[in-house]
Amino acid sequence: MPDPTVGIEADIERLEAGIRQLKIQYDMFFAGATPKQPVDLRAEVERMIRRYSNAPIRKYAHRFHFNSLVGRFNVLSELWAKSLRTLEEGERSPAAAAVRPTGPDERVLAQCRFHDPLHEQEVLKLLHARYLAARRKCGGELGKISFESFLRGVASQAERLRQTSGCEQVELRLVVYEGKVLLKARPGRG
Repeated sequence: MPDPTVGIEADIERLEAGIRQLKIQYDMFFAGATPKQPVDLRAEVERMIRRYSNAPIRKYAHRFHFNSLVGRFNVLSELWAKSLRTLEEGERSPAAAAVRPTGPDERVLAQCRFHDPLHEQEVLKLLHARYLAARRKCGGELGKISFESFLRGVASQAERLRQTSGCEQVELRLVVYEGKVLLKARPGRG
């Protein structure tokens, strides 16, 4: 007879991965990188939570892990609801809906926040694509910049910033300044 704990372990791992992916997709949505909310993925995560919320989980470790994931999901859901409300009420505009001036001749094309660039590569892949497109559009030198070298550069820049500022989160902005495409990093807020 198959061990029922194996299925629970796999589902808990899927739930954890789903919450992580959902956070990344919502971050991309609020940064303006994607046009719509990840409704399908959120519904799938909520289905998994409902499935095990009232089901008996025999091992305390599994129950603890599941409850901590549900707590994390609830905190993130409140944050997303608050951010959506702020957007809908017009208190702030979506990050990429309009190119925002930030100084003389400086425009922010895109931005993202991350804790660890090596584990949040989906957001950085999109930023890499925008970086290459902006360089093409500005007519700058377009050497072959692979995603791997881009990721290494971002990771080293983030590590230096963490060491100097003590921040946990890094905000990376894609900026056009005096016709040049630049990546600027600063300590993330929030």
